[in-house]
Amino acid sequence: MSEFYKEVGTLFGLDEQQAEHLNLGLVQLAQEFNRASEVSDQAFSAQFYQKFEQLALTSGIQEDEIEALVNVLYFNDVHQQVVTYIVPSYYNSGGDPEQFADTYQLMMDDLQQELED
Repeated sequence: MSEFYKEVGTLFGLDEQQAEHLNLGLVQLAQEFNRASEVSDQAFSAQFYQKFEQLALTSGIQEDEIEALVNVLYFNDVHQQVVTYIVPSYYNSGGDPEQFADTYQLMMDDLQQELED
């Protein structure tokens, strides 16, 4: 039983296979983001967020659970970085500013703390 399954999969009622699909997909998304040259481009942002959303849905996450998933992933050491790509991509592609507001605030608080340290 993987750590990811225990920490994330069980929270959303995923089986181990679904959790592993999500886990590997998140790693691939992070790699894709890191290889991209124009991450601030609106078209890239929209496509990147769409890939994340599709990954979540095909992994067994319900549409109304995506915001909670992003929040949980932010507290996961392995996937925190990809959340810092997902949330801005969502906003840059014209997404609702209320979506992910709590996670975005956590990101900003952490960034502020890093700058102060």
